[in-house]
Amino acid sequence: MENDYSDKDETLRGHDDGQDWDQVDPGPDGDTEDEDAQDNEARASAADAARDAARGAGRTIADGFSAMRDVHHVTRQHSTARTRMKSMQDALDADRATLDHRDEIMEGYDAIVSEQTETINATEKEMSDAQACIERLQAERDDLRARLEQMKAEHEQALRPYKKLSESAKGRSDDAALMVAEAKRAIRTAEGQVKDASAHRDQNIASATHALDSSQDRLRRVQDELTRLQTDPNSKPNAIAQMQSEIAAELAHVEVARNEVTSATNEAQSLVDNAQTHLWTQKQSLESAQRESDAARQEAADRKAEYDELHSEADAQEKQLSDAIDARSASIDDSKSTYDEAASRFDAAQALLAEAEDIHDTPEVTEQLRRSIEEQSQAIADQHAQIEDLARSERSLRESTRSQRLVFAAIIVAIVVVVALVVWFVLLKG
Repeated sequence: MENDYSDKDETLRGHDDGQDWDQVDPGPDGDTEDEDAQDNEARASAADAARDAARGAGRTIADGFSAMRDVHHVTRQHSTARTRMKSMQDALDADRATLDHRDEIMEGYDAIVSEQTETINATEKEMSDAQACIERLQAERDDLRARLEQMKAEHEQALRPYKKLSESAKGRSDDAALMVAEAKRAIRTAEGQVKDASAHRDQNIASATHALDSSQDRLRRVQDELTRLQTDPNSKPNAIAQMQSEIAAELAHVEVARNEVTSATNEAQSLVDNAQTHLWTQKQSLESAQRESDAARQEAADRKAEYDELHSEADAQEKQLSDAIDARSASIDDSKSTYDEAASRFDAAQALLAEAEDIHDTPEVTEQLRRSIEEQSQAIADQHAQIEDLARSERSLRESTRSQRLVFAAIIVAIVVVVALVVWFVLLKG
C-alpha cells in the first residue's frame, strides 16, 4: 500500500512541476491501473475506520473501568464513614451511660452509703453466726464420728464369740450332712449287695433244682424200663440185673442232687441274710447320722439367728449415730451456704460503697466526662454531615456514570461469552 501511495505522489508532483496531463501516456492498461488505485484507496479507508473503531472501543472500556473504579472508591469511603460514625456513637452511648450512672450515684450518695453500710454490718453478723454454727456442728460431728468408731469396735468384740459359735455350728452341720451323704451311699451299696446275693441265691437254687429234676427224670425212665423188662417174659435175667444196678446208681444221684439243693439253698440264703443284715445296719447308721445332722442343722440355724439378731441390733445403733453424723454434715453445708450468700452480699455492698466513694471523691472526672460527651456529640454531628455529602456524591457519580458502567459490563459479558464459545469450539474439535 505504501508503494501505491508513493507512485501516486510522484504523479502528482509531476503535474505540479508543469507537466500536462495529456502528455502522460496511460499505456495499453490504463483502465486497470485506475481500478487498482481505487481499490487501494478503499482498503486504506477501511483500515483507517478499523483503527478509529479500535481506538473508540479502547476508550469505552477505559472509561467504563474508570467509572466502576470511581464508584467503588466513593462507596468504600461512604461505608467507612458510616462504620466510623457507628463506632463513635457506641463510644458516646457508653460514656453517656457512665455519666448517667455517676450522676445517679452522686444524687443518692448519702442513701447509698447508709444502705450499704447497714448491709455490711448485717452480713458481717450473719457470717459470724454462720461460722460459729459451722464450728459447733463440726465439733459435734467429730465427736459423733469418734463415738461411732468406738461403738463399732465394741460391737465387733462383743459379737466375735457369737460369730465363732455360729461358724462352729455351721461346720458341725456341714460335717453331719457329709456323714448323712456317706450313709446314703453305703445304703445304696448294701442294697446292691442284697440284690446281687438274692440273684445269686436264685440262680444257684435253680441250678441245683434243675440237676435234681434231671436225676429224678432219669430215675423214672430207668424204673419204667425195669418194669417193662420184668413184665416181659422174654427178658433176660442179666438185663434185669443190669437195670436194677442203674436204678441204684440213679437213686444215689438223686440223693446227691437233693443234698446239693439243700446245701445251695442254705448257703445262698445265708449270703442274702448277711447282705440284708448289712443293709439294716447301714440304715440304722443313716438314721443316726440323719438325727445328728438335723440336730446340728438346727443348732447352726439357732446360732445364726442369735448372731443375726445381735448384729442387727448393733447395726441399728450404729445407724443412729451415722444418721446423726449425716444430719450434722447437712446442717454444716446449709450453714456454709448461708455464710457464702452473706459473704456475697457483703462483697457486693463493699464494692458499691467503694464505687460511690470513688465517684463522690472525683467530681472532676464526672465533669471531664461531660465535656467529652459534648465534644463527641459535635464530632458525630460533623461526621453525619460528611456522610450526607458522601451519599450525595455517590448518588451523583452513579447517575453520571450509569451508561459507561452498563456498557463496560456488557463488554465484559460479551468477552466472557466469546471466550467460552472459543473454548467450547476447541474442545469440540479436539
